[in-house]
Amino acid sequence: MRTALIAALKRTGSGALRAELQLAGRSVLARQVDLLRAHGCEKILCLCERVEGEVLRLQHEVEAAGGSFHALRGFLRLPALVRAEDELVILADGLLPDPDLVAALFAHAPPPRFTAVLPTESPLVAAHPDDFERIDARYHWAGLLAMRGAPVQHLADFPPDADAVSLLLRLALQAGTPIRPLPDAGPVPRGWLIATGEAALAAQEEALIIRAAGEPDWRRPSQAAARLAARALGTRGLERGPTLALLGAGVLLVGAVAASAFGVPGAGLVLAVGGALGAALAEALGRLQLDLLGKGPSPRTAALAAAAVDILAAFALLLALSPAPVGALVVAPLAVLGPVVLGLARLVRGATPPAPLAIAADRAVLLGVLALAAALGLLPLATALFALVLLGGLLLHDGAS
Repeated sequence: MRTALIAALKRTGSGALRAELQLAGRSVLARQVDLLRAHGCEKILCLCERVEGEVLRLQHEVEAAGGSFHALRGFLRLPALVRAEDELVILADGLLPDPDLVAALFAHAPPPRFTAVLPTESPLVAAHPDDFERIDARYHWAGLLAMRGAPVQHLADFPPDADAVSLLLRLALQAGTPIRPLPDAGPVPRGWLIATGEAALAAQEEALIIRAAGEPDWRRPSQAAARLAARALGTRGLERGPTLALLGAGVLLVGAVAASAFGVPGAGLVLAVGGALGAALAEALGRLQLDLLGKGPSPRTAALAAAAVDILAAFALLLALSPAPVGALVVAPLAVLGPVVLGLARLVRGATPPAPLAIAADRAVLLGVLALAAALGLLPLATALFALVLLGGLLLHDGAS
């Protein structure tokens, strides 16, 4: 079994527990737990002063997810909780390591055995000497250790007020756990952060939001705009943001269907553009929620929402192309092009086409151009041209591949 040992003991200059500091809507301790569970740690052991607050909340959260969480006031129970054949992963109090660097350290042949280290001349060591303990003339511990469980049994030989993490680091090195420098060429590894206070987390939070939102891809303008909006919103309203954005998109799209049905195609398609942008924002916020909070819409839910948006937009366009208000749903032959053109756009978006075709297939761009065409009385012609362009591009792309 792979077991993790973390701590919620050290405090900031203002007296707050490092482990309880918030980063992008989630505590430092919660992010440590997420990282360790992502690397297969089935049992979490947490050294703490009192079993309350964030420690207690995380205990309930981990146990509700089927894991094991033990809050320990002192290390006397550690030898009983870690078997000799277990793997033990230790993460320093308040450390927030870059997930990619951690993955690189764990990528070696299993089972992982390593002591992550920083060179003595590292600015991180100079800034936080008490957090990155010296282990020899060249290296300091970087705050992450993966070792065999057997040396944990020796903790019983030490006084109960000793520093358990420091003792285990020494025992691991004596047992031959190899030293492994962090896989980063720079003197200050990107994203290797000690949460010493709110100011230290502020810049990291911004970088984390940018990374989670993803780079804007201007081949899909609505997606790019939504990602920029999600970055600007950050963690404000992240809990309910995706749901509210999707509900707003739904309201606008239903309004688009109603307006088109009552013979106002231009207004209907403008509302459909708003609905498409709302759906793109919901998708971007959902991704942000999933990456930052560890929860969010499943891929299946996101796919169903995207399909519903396409269906409502297609219905609005069908009615916009019809010759008269609701009463005359003797739909003109050209009106069928509405669902066809949106269906082709959906196929093109799934086929990673070249930039001009991808822009034409963007849901908001397509509906926006058609709204302008409706205002000019050219909606049937514009819809037919879009259908030909998308179909031709799709056939050429499939032929080339």
